[in-house]
Amino acid sequence: MQPLLEKLIKQGEESPFYQLLSMKIEEVRENYARLSIKIEEKHIQLLNTVHGGVMASLADSAAAWAIYGSGNLEIVPVTVEMKINFLKPVKSGKLVAEARNIHEGSRIFVSDVEVKDNEGSLIAKSLITYYLLKIGEIKE
Repeated sequence: MQPLLEKLIKQGEESPFYQLLSMKIEEVRENYARLSIKIEEKHIQLLNTVHGGVMASLADSAAAWAIYGSGNLEIVPVTVEMKINFLKPVKSGKLVAEARNIHEGSRIFVSDVEVKDNEGSLIAKSLITYYLLKIGEIKE
């Protein structure tokens, strides 16, 4: 793995949002990433199941890391559109999101993401479109 990618992964896992959700980056490689969350009480909503926003955040993050896995390390992937189908409720265990890039343009990437429970059952399916900003284009 490239040193810059390793550094980005470490920064990602230490970010406040990833810490809030207890999100882990398990694997990043060419056009693929796998992230996970061990379900805790803070992920559970009123109906005693994992909140859809937790699953959507996990899917969105996995797709972004799949873009980094393609070797684009001098960019920032910005979500343009996200569609997610929640297929099955989950109450405990672990969520695993696997993202695969299905379109790679010069500025647009599209990723397909599956979120599964610790038994391998499909929980959610997502299609996410990203626009790639170059580091110098980011306005603070």
